[in-house]
Amino acid sequence: MRRGTVICQLILGLAWLAIAAVTVRAYALGGSDAGSAFMGEFTRPWSAQFSVDLMMHALLAASWLVYRARSWALGLLWAALAIALGSLFTLAYVLIVFVQARGDVRTVLLGRHALPPRAT
Repeated sequence: MRRGTVICQLILGLAWLAIAAVTVRAYALGGSDAGSAFMGEFTRPWSAQFSVDLMMHALLAASWLVYRARSWALGLLWAALAIALGSLFTLAYVLIVFVQARGDVRTVLLGRHALPPRAT
C-alpha cells in the first residue's frame, strides 16, 4: 500500500476518534438534547450560516453514499446514517471503504460505478 493511502487512513481514523470523543463528552455533559442546541443556533447569524453549511455538506455526503452504494436500498440506509450521525458514521464508512478498496481511489469514490483498472 502506498504511503499516501496509509496517511489518509490514519487521518480518517484520528478524525473519527476526535469526533467520537467530543460526542461522548457532549452526551455526558449535555444529555441527548442536541436538537434544541442545534436549532438554537439559528438565532445568531454566523451560527445559522455554519449550521446550514453543515447541513448542505451532510446532504452532499449522503447523496454520494447513495450514488456509490451497491443498491438504492443500501445507499439510502447509508445516507440516513450519515445524516443522523454525521462524521461519526461518515468517517468510519470512508475508512472501511478505503481499506476494502486497498487504496484504489477510483473504487473509493465511485463504488459500483468504478471501472476495472486499465492494464498498463
